[in-house]
Amino acid sequence: MLLIDIPRVPPEGLSLDEALVPEAVRLEGEEDFALRPGGRLRCHVEIVDGTTVHVRGRLEAGVELDCLRCRERYPVTLAQELDLFSLPRPAEEPDAGEEGVELSDRDVVVGYHAGDTLDLGELVREQIVLALPMKPLCREDCRGLCPRCGKNRNLGPCGCPPDEEPGDPRLEPLRKLFDKNRQ
Repeated sequence: MLLIDIPRVPPEGLSLDEALVPEAVRLEGEEDFALRPGGRLRCHVEIVDGTTVHVRGRLEAGVELDCLRCRERYPVTLAQELDLFSLPRPAEEPDAGEEGVELSDRDVVVGYHAGDTLDLGELVREQIVLALPMKPLCREDCRGLCPRCGKNRNLGPCGCPPDEEPGDPRLEPLRKLFDKNRQ
């Protein structure tokens, strides 16, 4: 498990090499992506100033995302250097929800823990979410889904007739002339 008992961290720090599993990283109900097996957290945890926890190391994880265009799942490998701090949560500051919170640069590297326990799983989950691409595409030239039949255009043409673009209304007499000559 990725729970650290802060008072038990030795003065020289604590080195960790842990496998990442969805339960430990709090991703068991995640719908936007799935954690793939084989991810690791290699880090060194030390106490600074008696209460501040410093986590340095590397996070390597594989996730599967849904492409925004074709809705197919595709793998993404995340490799992230960690240099994070966790401070004791002030008693008057309740645990704020994630909705509508704007993060500053400091908030990305500074987190908060309650009591004598630091949940590295929550810290790892946050870093994974921050490392995800904003526009997940299986490939840059993904052709997406046909808006009529829903077939994945990356697998081949769907057979739907192309959309007829409305022409310039000023050219309507010319179009009628061409259509009359085709008959």
